[in-house]
Parts: sequence; C-alpha cells; structure tokens
Amino acid sequence: MTTLIAGGCGFIGLAVAERYLEDGQQVVLFDRNPLHPVAKARLDALPGSYTLIQGDIRQAEPIAQAIGDHRVDQVFYGAAVTSGPDREREAPESVIEVNLVGLAHTLKAAAKTGARRLINISSGAAYGTGAFGDTGWNGPLDEYGTREEPFKIYGMTKFGSERLVRRYAELTDLDTRSVRLSTIYGAWEIDSGARDTLSAPMQAALLARAGGTAIFDRRDALDWTYSRHVAGALQALMATPTGSLKSDLFNVTSARQVSVMDMCAPLAEAFPGFSYRLAEPGETATVNLWSDQDRFPMKPDRLATEAGHRLPDDLAATMADFIGWIRDHGTFWDRS
Repeated sequence: MTTLIAGGCGFIGLAVAERYLEDGQQVVLFDRNPLHPVAKARLDALPGSYTLIQGDIRQAEPIAQAIGDHRVDQVFYGAAVTSGPDREREAPESVIEVNLVGLAHTLKAAAKTGARRLINISSGAAYGTGAFGDTGWNGPLDEYGTREEPFKIYGMTKFGSERLVRRYAELTDLDTRSVRLSTIYGAWEIDSGARDTLSAPMQAALLARAGGTAIFDRRDALDWTYSRHVAGALQALMATPTGSLKSDLFNVTSARQVSVMDMCAPLAEAFPGFSYRLAEPGETATVNLWSDQDRFPMKPDRLATEAGHRLPDDLAATMADFIGWIRDHGTFWDRS
C-alpha cells in the first residue's frame, strides 16, 4: 500500500511520513520544498521506502502525475499556508491557492486513479470565534455541535476545505474524511515559509536550546497536542474500515489543557542555561502566545468511538520524547 502526503516535507507531513516509514510502508512525499537534510537522514534510516516529488500543489498536473505514476492507495492532504495578518493583507490569494485550489486538484486526481481514501488535514481554526464561546458554546468543542464562525482567512479556508471534501465524496466514489487538529507542537516543526508563527512550545524549545529566557505575558491553558501523537491518530483513522466510520469530521487532540510554562520545567532540567518566567510590568514577552484568550479544548470522543483511538496525554512522557528529538535532531532548526 502506498501513501501520498501532500505537504510531505512540512511539519505534520514529516511526522506522518516518519510513522509510516517506521512501519515499513511505502510513502510518496509531495512538496514544493526540498527535504531538509536532517529529516532526510532520519527517514533514510527507517525500514520503509519513500519517494520525494517536488511540485507545486497549485498546479493540477504535478499532483495528478504523482498519484497516478505511483499507484497511490491513500492520500493525506497536509499542504497548507498558515497565515498571519501580514500575509492575509498582502497575499490572501496565496492562502486560498494552497489550502483550497491545491486540495481540489488532489481530490480530482485521487478520485480519477481510484485511491481508497483521502484525509484532509484541517484545523481547529475552523471553529473561529465559536471556539471562544461567541456563538453560544461554552464547553469542549464538538465537531457537529459547536457553531463555527471562522474570522481569519486561514480558518475560512480550513472550514471551506472540509465542505469541499464532503461534497466531492458525494459526487465520486472517493472516501474522504477531515480532521481538525488542535494546537500542535513538537518534532519536525520548522519555519518553512508556510507557517507565519511557530507554536509557543517550539519558541520556548528554541530558547531552551540556545540557553535563553522564555518570558510570557500570561499563563495559557490549551489542549496542546504533540505532532507524533497526531501522526499516530491520522494513521489510525486512515486504517479504520469505512463501515466503522459514521462521521466525516474528527477532532484530533490530547484533550488535556496545559500551559507552555508547564513544558518549560522539563526543558529547564534538560538545558541548564534556560530559564522561564512571567513578564514584569511593561516588559516584552519573548514567547508569542498568538492570542490574549485561550479557546475551549476539543472533544476527543468521536475519534475514540469510531476509530478506536485516543491520543496520549502524559505530559512528562511527551516532553521526554520531544527533548530526545531536540537532542538527536536539533540541527533541523539551524539555518545555513
């Protein structure tokens, strides 16, 4: 069985590729970016095999050829531009072209060649202001119960992507599912040009590796979810028989609310030169928490019930794995 990952050289794409290659599977990485040398060394050491195809997802022919030539059985659509205000203002079309037009190209190619399933990697950003209670919801976010109100272009495109794959499944024999990822951090996250702001835990980890100080303007509380755990959830969902899946939209979350400051304690033990604290009055934070308000956590129950999978929520074990990854692959962040 061959798995194609659109956006395979990016954050979640690499985590998913690593998971399948560890299991000895065949993977096709489709990305406009080259494979980072550190990631290449890691993937080369795994028992599975992979092919890297550099192509522009905004064009129909390259992805259609990749899926057809490699007889792809299943597809993850993880190509995405995670935009901030500057990109939204200056180049909104670049977000739409990758997050929606590229997905449309991939859906058409997968359906035409008879792929078994496509999983669209969406985001909790699709909930929009609904994630903060503005649409009347006041508890853990539910895929079908919470009323979404995306207000940023990234969230709009992710909400739209879910509707696009749902409609395409109605028109073809292609099995499509969407997943809304919680606030993700961890192994293989990097500034590739597609993410305008790194996660707060990754910002803290970079400061820890450099022996700096993480300064926070407040203590957050989010269902931070580790990238390798996301990869495990996506693999489990892809493997679940169609008859067991009653839904086409699933939250992917640890469901455990923690603060980035909680993650800083094990980082400080691992990197003695690192320190962390709350900002003094008038002091500028060195870690960007993205927002001055935390959204509600996501409900994990639908994925657990239908796919039989719950993500780990042991913070100590997760941070031990993350710190191990930093030590083994920390040069992934170094710029030449």
